[in-house]
Amino acid sequence: MPNNLGGNVSKFTRNLDKIIERESMTSFLNINGALLGEFVGVGEIKIAKIGMDGLADYDRTNGFVDGGVSLEWETRKLEFDRGRGFSIDVMDDEEHETLVSANVMAEFERTKVIPEMDAIRFARLAENAGNTVSEDYEDPAKALKAVRLMKESFEDLGKDPSDIVLCLTSTMKGMLRDAMPYMMGQGEAPNGNFDTFDQMRLKVIPSGRFYTAIDLKDGKSTDEATGGYQKAAAGAGINFMGLTSDAAEAIQKHQKLRYFTPDQNQKADAHLWQYRVFHDLIVLDNKKPLIYCSHATA
Repeated sequence: MPNNLGGNVSKFTRNLDKIIERESMTSFLNINGALLGEFVGVGEIKIAKIGMDGLADYDRTNGFVDGGVSLEWETRKLEFDRGRGFSIDVMDDEEHETLVSANVMAEFERTKVIPEMDAIRFARLAENAGNTVSEDYEDPAKALKAVRLMKESFEDLGKDPSDIVLCLTSTMKGMLRDAMPYMMGQGEAPNGNFDTFDQMRLKVIPSGRFYTAIDLKDGKSTDEATGGYQKAAAGAGINFMGLTSDAAEAIQKHQKLRYFTPDQNQKADAHLWQYRVFHDLIVLDNKKPLIYCSHATA
């Protein structure tokens, strides 16, 4: 039976884009796709910049004052260019080969790509936070006070609490739960879970991707052969981070997956898949006040 795995390349690439949008903890920062233009393989992408005139007085005789709208395409070089190649041993059943290949790439994205991408973004956000607090929380009351101070700082900027996304560790969420008594209705099963806090949307972030600074492994040297990332020596664990969805612009773009048949693969009798993704997180200077970060003292 002729091999047709190469025909699945485009479908696999689209599916991987959807996995990031659905499962990344920072997908709420993704830039509007309609503002993204042409992408080239060197990691450059065009971003639409829209300018327009403000309101003018309406004239009852002459009607509306004409205004103008400008559209410029700014070319951005995405900072992070990461990839891996995978060999999947030849199987007799082509349908099985397709299923295995799809699951391998999806699992790689869920367990390796997304955690690293989130870690990079949170570190970049922490680096650009307009407000940073270095503090440890020993009891729920102290944790509650810290979160309320963060909320008040946003309200001083004119932001409604519903605009705030509160990213926090499971430990921090537990402290907030302990600090705020909840009532259980008659006949209800005990449930202390909650998705919002003082109208702020909550996102519990795995501690392994919640650092103020990380180091990326090159995957080449002996001690970094496994690739991925690790907490930087100067990095600290983040307790919580408050931000709005317009505080930063997250961009990611898969370079189309490359596939080589076992006959084309010179290294092994195996299917060769090559995965490559470009991504970046852009924080403008005027948006830094919309990021509030509390991290551990150590």
